[in-house]
Amino acid sequence: MRRLFVVVLASCVSWSVPRSGSAAVTDYIGKPVASVRLVVEDHDTTDPALTQLVETAVGQPLSMLLVRESIVHLFSLGQFEDVRVDATLIGGRVALRYDLVPIHPVTKIRFTGDTQQPGIDESALRRAIADRFGATPPVGKTADLARVVTDALGELGYRRARLTPQVEISHSPEHAVVTFAIASGPRTTIHDITIDGTPSVAPEEFLRRLGLVRGGAFRRDELNQRIDRYIAERRSKGYYDAKVNASVRFVDEEQRADVTVKVNHGPHVRVVFVGDSLPSDVRSDLVPVEREGSVDEDLLEDSTSRIEEYFRNLGYRDAQAPHARETTDGELVITFRITRGPQYRVAQLEVTGNTALPIAEFESSLKLREGEPYSENRLDADAALIEDLYRRRGYASAKVQPTAAVQRTANAAAQVAVTVRLDVIEGARTIIDAIRIDGNERISEAELRSKVPLQTGTPFIGSQVVAARDAMLLEYTDRGYENASVTIDANYASDNSRVSLTFFVREGPQVFVDHVLIVGNVRTSDAAIARELQLKQGDPLSITKVNDSQRRLLGLGLFRRVRINELRHGDETLRDLLVTVEESPPSTIGYGFGGEGRFIQVREDAGGVAVQRLQIAPRSFLEYSRRNLFGTPRSINLFASVSVPLNQTTVSGGLPEYRFLGTYREPRLFNTATDGLLNVTVEQQIRSSFTYRRYIGTAQAARRLSGGLFVTGAYQLQRTELVTVNVDDVGSQFQLINRLFSPEPLRLSAFSASVIRDTRNDQANPAHGQYFSVNGQIDAVAIGSEVGFAKSFFRAQTFHELRHANGTVFAANASLGVASEFNGDVPIPEPERFFAGGDTTNRGFALDTLGVRHVPPDPGSDTIDGATGFPIGGNATVILNGELRVPVGSGVSVVGFVDTGNVFQRASQLNVSELRTAVGFGIRYQSPFGPLRVDLGFKTRLAQITCSSTDAAGPCFESRPALHISFGQAF
Repeated sequence: MRRLFVVVLASCVSWSVPRSGSAAVTDYIGKPVASVRLVVEDHDTTDPALTQLVETAVGQPLSMLLVRESIVHLFSLGQFEDVRVDATLIGGRVALRYDLVPIHPVTKIRFTGDTQQPGIDESALRRAIADRFGATPPVGKTADLARVVTDALGELGYRRARLTPQVEISHSPEHAVVTFAIASGPRTTIHDITIDGTPSVAPEEFLRRLGLVRGGAFRRDELNQRIDRYIAERRSKGYYDAKVNASVRFVDEEQRADVTVKVNHGPHVRVVFVGDSLPSDVRSDLVPVEREGSVDEDLLEDSTSRIEEYFRNLGYRDAQAPHARETTDGELVITFRITRGPQYRVAQLEVTGNTALPIAEFESSLKLREGEPYSENRLDADAALIEDLYRRRGYASAKVQPTAAVQRTANAAAQVAVTVRLDVIEGARTIIDAIRIDGNERISEAELRSKVPLQTGTPFIGSQVVAARDAMLLEYTDRGYENASVTIDANYASDNSRVSLTFFVREGPQVFVDHVLIVGNVRTSDAAIARELQLKQGDPLSITKVNDSQRRLLGLGLFRRVRINELRHGDETLRDLLVTVEESPPSTIGYGFGGEGRFIQVREDAGGVAVQRLQIAPRSFLEYSRRNLFGTPRSINLFASVSVPLNQTTVSGGLPEYRFLGTYREPRLFNTATDGLLNVTVEQQIRSSFTYRRYIGTAQAARRLSGGLFVTGAYQLQRTELVTVNVDDVGSQFQLINRLFSPEPLRLSAFSASVIRDTRNDQANPAHGQYFSVNGQIDAVAIGSEVGFAKSFFRAQTFHELRHANGTVFAANASLGVASEFNGDVPIPEPERFFAGGDTTNRGFALDTLGVRHVPPDPGSDTIDGATGFPIGGNATVILNGELRVPVGSGVSVVGFVDTGNVFQRASQLNVSELRTAVGFGIRYQSPFGPLRVDLGFKTRLAQITCSSTDAAGPCFESRPALHISFGQAF
């Protein structure tokens, strides 16, 4: 029996020199492999994640290249700090043994010894280690960790500190605990202090600000921080050249420190603007001396250029702003002498030569306009805009020559008229005569042409040709041809009217995925990660699929970071993919406290008419989320909120309003692209007319399609009981509610489906994009419901950022809801009916108070009870909203809005003439928690209502304004 050892350290492979009695290397190479063992700390392992990486297969000839590749694969996992290969020759066959020394991440760091010495903070020492080596450094870095701690102690003044590390290794999983015994030694103290220069304050005050005291501890980091604060304070007072440097000499074996502080406060700097005025609100941006804390000459030259450019953009073409420096009595005065000169304005703007492209197609995009200030930058931008537009239409040689003719006047201070001309030289329109693809062998011409949006006989547009080349190249790289290249040869006719295009392809070798290595996951299973990867072993290496895999993994919400890197090895046509993940904490807890104020309909005495009162209620919530259940992307979420009204007990009977919600999420349901959700909800809600308690169970499937499209389907079972009714039983409203909920709580069973298309750039505060949703619901006796009805709801929203309007956004919303009972004698339950009025529907009305009301009452069409004024709700609603959001700076914007709509008893009673309209304005503040919204709406027409007992005799009408305060946009 002969043996040979292969020693591998840090991926460097070397065969040991054969000792006496051992075999030569050549005695092993080419011999069949008899067995392969993987040994981790003296224990054999058959872990598939490791065995699949070993290329030396049983029965195959031993190859040094395959041994090297196996070692590289194993090292790539990032789990082993050493790999040793032992080869034993038995009867002409080779027995291989891979000894793997695992990396033991340090999961805990302890400190013992002099931990109670002044200034020593164990948490700060751990942070210093984490900042340098991460949260779980390898145990092999223990010596480096000790140096970091020693340096940190030195910064605290313990320059003779000594550390003794002790390592405890544990298994299953592999980890280590490192204990550092600290021998701090004496702390360095300040012995002598010398001030070189004259500080701006008394020497004693100067030293106090720097924290320098004879006999005190010397801390370099704290001294540097105090010096920075002192310099910043001097610069804030105009001493921009202030400098402070501290040098230290250690004596008595570094037990004492002699500190010399060189200080130069420099001259006081004052910036002066003379001549023509420069607005104060732009001075700091154009001359950033204070912000930069410098009076460097390059900075001042840049400031001069910025001032001149600022005025030239306002039409002052001859503006000058030279600067000068002058030192007087220790003060440096920097003077900018501004001469604007006359203002140039566009008297006439002409565009000539544009026969193929009418001016109407680009006039609205031009930056220069008649009567406005003239700017050379804007003129050049307009010329470039027209040239680009022509080239997009196929005029490849189009040119625009801008000219500006100045009409001088005798009065140099007067405005100067400028005649601007944009002379268009269109040239010939270039048509694609032929398209050829040359050099392609592995991908057919038909497949490549299908990726190219070019056709013969169409105009030649340079950007489209480049896009065609990029599309071909992407097709090759997505099939693993990472070195492929595509070049374009354009052969023009003599008059540039036609062009023949040839795409020359160099394919290069095709690269495939050899192994997929997954590292970094502790709680998440390899299978859950592999399911999201779009590349498997043997697939062509596609960059698009690599990026998509990374996006899908991040979309699970389980990882802080995901990296997918290529690893090269011996075969240039094969790559390993190393998927490195860093898991997020599996659990999160959220909580909050606040308050709510809203106007709500109440009755002040038995049988009385509804009046509006402000309801105040403190509110709190608690939320717990757990991701990564069972090592998969499954998750649960528990949410609870409680609100207790402090007044208006006639509304709720003193009951709280609460909501408890539990959600279980199953991504990739049945290994498809569909997500599954199970929800359980228990809630008690207070409405103007009644208070109800509801128990809901929902099973939902949701799927994201392309183009921002979502589809969902759900089954819901709910049980609703009436808690209190806020009107007497003689009213029609009580009879409507009570006959559904008495004597037992009401059971509803429903199937629903929805389609959503969302292209908004921001769901919380969109500036552009659209939102459209359709929802349908069917409750039927046949599936367990006690009431049968159908209900649907449509919503469309659009958001547009207006051009040249400083970020102003126009937003519009349209909502339509319709419902119908299957049995006309059994109405739709009140919680399922439509209500309107409030901060998200019509802001001229309080919560639920928008509806059809007649005086005297009309039971056949009213959705507001005519006798009491309480809302009944209806089977149909229409809501239309328009809003203009204008930013005014510092996260604040003002809003003007128009809301209109109503609630109708039945869909057949929808009547545009009965829509109620409100106009108003509001303020938005972009707080860290989202947009804080305050809206004040005014009804455009006041409806007559039933008078309460406190009202004077005669007809009574609604109040006109309604105030709403909440978070988030109205829509």
